[in-house]
Amino acid sequence: MTNIVRIFTDGSAIGNRGPGGWGAVVIEGSKRREMSGALPWATISEMELLAAVEALRSIPPGTRVELHSDSELLIHGMRGFVFRWRSQGWRNRRGSPLHHRDLWTQLIDLDVQLRIRWKWLRGHNGHPLQCRADALAYSAARSLVITQRLAA
Repeated sequence: MTNIVRIFTDGSAIGNRGPGGWGAVVIEGSKRREMSGALPWATISEMELLAAVEALRSIPPGTRVELHSDSELLIHGMRGFVFRWRSQGWRNRRGSPLHHRDLWTQLIDLDVQLRIRWKWLRGHNGHPLQCRADALAYSAARSLVITQRLAA
């Protein structure tokens, strides 16, 4: 039986257009690794998508993956909405341009390269790996706030 890589992701933004962070916990067999990063000006949605992109980019093509996220936008998007958005010229139901098209196209490419099951988890439900991804994301965003204050 082929091993499945399990990934837990989360995003955070302080001010929800401000310092943003993303976090991921990747479980490959008995190995666990943590990843995180930050952007100085981001939304929570952008960080949720970026967490998935960065975690998936670290996995070899052809690998079976279960990606767990509390972002309904990410999970529902990748389970089907993204294909409708693409067919509509990257516009949402109201006809407005879709935000973060670059991240969505990267996720589509990664979805083709990997065998991904997109799994939604209720946010802040006490799942230890989801809580850890949340803590990594918040910590990355918070470190930018501290850095910006020190630079001012």
